[in-house]
Amino acid sequence: MQAALDFIQHIAVGLILFGHAITLPFTAQIHYQAARTNLGPVSATSSVKAKLFPVAGTVKTSATSSATMTNSTPKQNPAAEPKTDAEGSAKATPPVTLLPQSVVNDAARAALVNIFCTTKSGGSLYPISGSGVLITKNGVILTNAHVGQYFLLKDYVVPNNIDCRIRTGSPAQNTYRAELLYVPPAWINANASQIIAQTGMGTGQNDFAFLRITSSTDPSKALPAGGFPALAMTTDDAARDEPVLLAGYPAGFLSGITIETSLYISTALTQINEIFAFDDRGNADVVSLGGSVVAQAGSSGGAVVRRQDGALQGIITTETETPDPTNSSGANLKSTDTHDLHAITLGHIDRSLRDAGVGGIAKLLTGDLEAKAADFAKNIAPGERKTLLDVLNKR
Repeated sequence: MQAALDFIQHIAVGLILFGHAITLPFTAQIHYQAARTNLGPVSATSSVKAKLFPVAGTVKTSATSSATMTNSTPKQNPAAEPKTDAEGSAKATPPVTLLPQSVVNDAARAALVNIFCTTKSGGSLYPISGSGVLITKNGVILTNAHVGQYFLLKDYVVPNNIDCRIRTGSPAQNTYRAELLYVPPAWINANASQIIAQTGMGTGQNDFAFLRITSSTDPSKALPAGGFPALAMTTDDAARDEPVLLAGYPAGFLSGITIETSLYISTALTQINEIFAFDDRGNADVVSLGGSVVAQAGSSGGAVVRRQDGALQGIITTETETPDPTNSSGANLKSTDTHDLHAITLGHIDRSLRDAGVGGIAKLLTGDLEAKAADFAKNIAPGERKTLLDVLNKR
């Protein structure tokens, strides 16, 4: 295992892709400016050092990776080994039929949600906007911990100060209320001190949260009788060159009033470029997805969907950016061409839940979810909230 992994310093501390990058125009140009509160995302300082380990032959190539994409030339996968017949002759791997683009796109859009949190008065928090994905018919949403943490701070400064709503559609419209089902204590403990940083950064390790929809924002409307439009999930190992569709609510280049009133879903076709692990076990924890229109602030928690079967394979978490030497500021702020989007895999989330003693994703989502959310609120959330408040109250 060790021989298959090189301990390299990767540009692993990526920008967190949610509301922080939009907070300046957001607070300056819409009506929340009067109650400007510094709601910043969990972030690491620029001095943070982190490593990702490149996954080589430890990850099996799925059949999907051999399928071709329109306008794309698949790269050679060093992990792939040609199949042979009984006489040792190489046999070509048959191509896999991908689902129609429209089918995958429509399903991803239907399951995507916007998580929109605003503040009413005071404090040191800015309004934020992030993405999430419905993963069960009974209304569980998967998003990032650096988005979900704001549900812990509802009563920061004054009761009901932070108001988080689940918005759906394109443009996004207020639709549901939700509560936390689970946020990893390991993520809070490792990142709480970063909540006041101006630039959100991190590797994505343990950066996930589960929300449970509890009601409609309109009291006159009931929750969907037939269930929510959820995506199926897969914890299968990712493969290089695997065709995927990305979906999110990017808002990096939008004004605050536009985010509030005219925030639209964006989707993009791409493929997995590289696979990384958080440690030397060689698990496929992080995938690199290159640049696209989705590689913007606001896309955190957005979907990475396999085109093979329409299953959710990961959630968008961070990006890295290559500076543009022609730009005196050192970065190409108005283009996603220099961005490399990163997502954590559902396999990583499943392993993290097991390591935490919670069981995997399936176990977390089985049983009485209302009771599980209540148990989290009683036994885990208070400690996480205190950890965050200890940082905020020192400002």
